[in-house]
Amino acid sequence: MRRRWLYTALCAWAVLWFVILARRGGIDWKFFSTGTSLLFGGHPHVITGITGGAGTAGPAGLPGPRPPGGLHIFANYPALQMGPVSYLATAALNLNVVAAELFLQAAGLVIIYLADRIARIARPDLDQPGKLAAGGAVFLVAWSELAAAFAHLDDGLALLLAVLAVYAAVSDHPLVSGIAVGLAAAAKPWALVFLPVLLINSRTVRAAAAAAVVFAAAWLPFFIADPATMNATRFLIRNEPDSALRALGVRENYTPRWDRPAQVLLGCALGTAAFLRGRWPAIIMLAGGARIVLDPAAHSYYTPDLVAGALLLDLASRTRLPLLTIASFAALNLAPLIISSPAAQGAIRLAIVAVTTVAALAGPAYATGSPPRQTRLGASP
Repeated sequence: MRRRWLYTALCAWAVLWFVILARRGGIDWKFFSTGTSLLFGGHPHVITGITGGAGTAGPAGLPGPRPPGGLHIFANYPALQMGPVSYLATAALNLNVVAAELFLQAAGLVIIYLADRIARIARPDLDQPGKLAAGGAVFLVAWSELAAAFAHLDDGLALLLAVLAVYAAVSDHPLVSGIAVGLAAAAKPWALVFLPVLLINSRTVRAAAAAAVVFAAAWLPFFIADPATMNATRFLIRNEPDSALRALGVRENYTPRWDRPAQVLLGCALGTAAFLRGRWPAIIMLAGGARIVLDPAAHSYYTPDLVAGALLLDLASRTRLPLLTIASFAALNLAPLIISSPAAQGAIRLAIVAVTTVAALAGPAYATGSPPRQTRLGASP
C-alpha cells in the first residue's frame, strides 16, 4: 500500500513536468519524423534541417536532387545517428510527437519501477521507500527534459532497454537480457556501452548470442545494401566549450576520430571492472559516465543515463539519501543554470563522472537474494 501511494505521487510529479515542458517540447523530433520518412518512403516530402551526403543534395528544405533513403539512409544521411529500432518505434507512434512524448514520459516511470525491483533483488535486506521517492523525483525531472522537451526517442529507448536488461539478468532471464541489449544498440549505436550487463547472469554466452543476433538483424541489411553506411560512424559534431571532453584537454573543434570507439571501450571496461568487483548495479551509471566524459556535446538529454544509473546504485546502497542521484542531477542540470563559464561547466561535468566512478568501484560488493546466482552477482559485504 505504501508503494502504491509512492508511485501515485511519482506519476503526478511526472504529469506536472510533462505539462511544463511539453508545450514547447519535441525540439529534436524532426530527426525522427524525417528519418522514418526516409527509411520507409525513400524520400521525405521536405527535408528539415538534415542534409544528404557531400555533393549529393542541395541545402536542407530546398528543391534539388536528394539521395535515396531506405537501406541507404545511414550512408547518405550520416547526421541521422539513430538506429533502425528508433525509426520503427517512430512509425509505430504514427510520427506523432505528442504520442512519443507521452510514451517516453511513461517509460521514465517504468525505469524507476525496474530500478526498485533490481535493488530489492540485489539487497533484499534494504527497503527504503523514502529514498526511492526522493531519487525517483529527481530522476523524473532530468528524464522529462529528454522525454517532453527534446522527445529523444533513441536515447530513451536505449536507457529503458538497458535497465530492462539488468532486471532480466538478475531475475534469471538471460535471453531477454540479451535481446534487450541488442535492441538498445539497434535503437542507438552508443548503447553498445551496456554490453557488460550481459555478464550479470551466469548464462553469459546465451545472453551474448541473443544480443549479437538482434544487433546483426537490425544493422546488417544496411551494411550489405550499402557499405558506405560506415559513413554514419564518422559523422562529426562540434566540440562544445562546456563539454567534459574539452575539460580533459581535447581542443579539436569537432569529434576526434578515436572518440566514439573510446566511449564504448571505456564504458565496457568500467562496467566489466564493476562486475568483477561485485558492484554490478553500477554498470548503467558507469556507461552513462563514459558517454558524458568523452562526448564533444553537453546536451541535457545525456543526463538521464548517469542519473538513472546513480538511482539504481543508491537504491542498492545503505545510504539514507540518494546522494549520487542528487549530485549527478545538480552537477549536470542545475550547475549550468547558475554558472556562466563554459570551462567551469565542463570541469564540473568531468568532476561528477570522476566522483561517481570512484563511488561505483570503491565500495563493498553487493549481496543478492538469489542463491543460484550468488557467485556471479557478488558476495555479501
